[in-house]
Amino acid sequence: MNLSNILFNTVANKLNLKTSLLQEERFYVKNLLNQITQLKKLKENNYKNLSVEKLDFDKKKTNDQDLLVMYIISISFLKANTTIHVSDIKGNIIFFYSAGSVGLTGKQKKKRRIAVSKLISLLLKKATFLSNKPIALHLNNVNFYSNLIVSKLKRTLYIRVIKSFNQSPYNGCRKKKIRRKKYTKKFK
Repeated sequence: MNLSNILFNTVANKLNLKTSLLQEERFYVKNLLNQITQLKKLKENNYKNLSVEKLDFDKKKTNDQDLLVMYIISISFLKANTTIHVSDIKGNIIFFYSAGSVGLTGKQKKKRRIAVSKLISLLLKKATFLSNKPIALHLNNVNFYSNLIVSKLKRTLYIRVIKSFNQSPYNGCRKKKIRRKKYTKKFK
């Protein structure tokens, strides 16, 4: 085993990731590297007619689900509300729920833990077609609750990609400069 394999295995064990998915990704990368080297060899030999039949690539049957993301679940924390919506790849919205649709009103909509747990349970009841499809999860301004959201959704859904978009700064806006007081000398 070379050093890269050892490092890969130790990092995978420490993070408790599913190594089977990582091994598949690694296989695809090795396959691409083999294709690149064979194309470079063909280019050096000045082949003008490149056909797929001449190239010996490792072929493995892949499902469409291994390579695609079929739906996008987006969870947004706004200043006064919490929203969740499901869309397909083209951007057509299939489901949209806010904290008001779960029965929360006023300041209750800002209570993130309650709002998110109710929204996720409502989504899982209504959207049964998401069960075995690869999903991308987009999190907008979800700082502390990202682990809660991901763990609840991972129980029943197959999450392929997680993206986090944090738009609010952690320290806020720059404060206004304080004006100095002018001192005048008093004459006697």
